[in-house]
Amino acid sequence: MGTELHKISKEIGIKEEELVAYGVRAYIKSEIGKIEAQLYSLYRRYGIKSVKDLEHAIEKGTVVESDVFEDLTRIDYLESEKHKLKRLLRTEGV
Repeated sequence: MGTELHKISKEIGIKEEELVAYGVRAYIKSEIGKIEAQLYSLYRRYGIKSVKDLEHAIEKGTVVESDVFEDLTRIDYLESEKHKLKRLLRTEGV
């Protein structure tokens, strides 16, 4: 892979490190986009904008927790992954 990376970086005129950084950044942004699409789908299902909205609906009795438990868990996981990836973009200089 090192030689391929070297060839590509030479061909497009940027340093190998920059090319890798751009690739990692693009990958992370793509993953964030996939997560946001999944969240959007789940939010639309319940007419909410966040996991807190769904928790509030459970507290009010608008939805039954046992009916939405799997989706609530999924939303919580996706939100956590999204925040982790966004933090990586900010803190790692990627």
